[in-house]
Amino acid sequence: MTITLNATHFTISPIRGNGSMYINGIRAIIGGAVLSAAALAVGAPAAGAGASVPCSGRALVKAIDNAASGATLYLTPGCRYVLNDLTGPLPAIDAPLTIRGGNSTIQRDPAADAFRLFTVNSDFNLDRVKLLGGDARTSPGGFGGAVAVNSGTTNLNRVFIRNNTATFSGGLGGVAGAVVNVSNSNIQNNSATRNGGGAANDGRMTFIDTIVNNNRAGEKGGGIASDGILVVTGSVVNDNTAGTAGGGVANIGPGTASIIRSIVNGNTANNAPGGIDNEGAPGAVTLTRSIVRGNTPTNCAPTFVQGCVH
Repeated sequence: MTITLNATHFTISPIRGNGSMYINGIRAIIGGAVLSAAALAVGAPAAGAGASVPCSGRALVKAIDNAASGATLYLTPGCRYVLNDLTGPLPAIDAPLTIRGGNSTIQRDPAADAFRLFTVNSDFNLDRVKLLGGDARTSPGGFGGAVAVNSGTTNLNRVFIRNNTATFSGGLGGVAGAVVNVSNSNIQNNSATRNGGGAANDGRMTFIDTIVNNNRAGEKGGGIASDGILVVTGSVVNDNTAGTAGGGVANIGPGTASIIRSIVNGNTANNAPGGIDNEGAPGAVTLTRSIVRGNTPTNCAPTFVQGCVH
């Protein structure tokens, strides 16, 4: 992991902890993209060979370990797959794989040794699943408490990432060269001792119709920290905190961040800014029909962000 990461009026009621919000006129900006953590709708099944996974952590470990390249695994609807010291962590994803959840949960037993949930080294698709309790502080690289993407393209759809922790990127992390696409998801209550409480990015990371809220970073980027290419569309980044700067988003040079039809609101940091920490060159952060306000102590700094209420 190479992150060092050293015209319309709206009334906003900040999210406070439960992933829901009420914003008058918000749908005119983000097209109705705000969703609750429970809004995990059914997705289309994947083509190709498939196998059903019985409802146990041990069965999930075995299914991933035995999956052929390009296989699809179907989780038991509503199942809670618990990983503990007997099952160990999930095997690394070393070949293309798709996992279709049925509003199921994958979690590390709080009493188990620390380990992250998913380590991804190939193309990977995951949908309709909750990822809870991963702890990557002792895992290789110390990043990505729930999902660490080392290579390939990872697509996360209708995924709820909550209560995970790491040194960097408490919930989700992607290294240089990796592509991570997140849609219709919620990244909530994750923490990093350093940067990227919710997510951190060295490669290319996109968020579409996603809520990033109530995450915490000891240093920068309480919600998201990035020194790569970051695109946030139709999403909400709110009520995140950072120990130094960038409670909502930290954009670190040479990174670029495009924030489109989105809201960065109610984030805090011990030092300015609380909203968007733009440490790249002028123009490194671009806002398009987005709202950045109500952050503490300021909204955007130190490099000017056009359209931000400074």
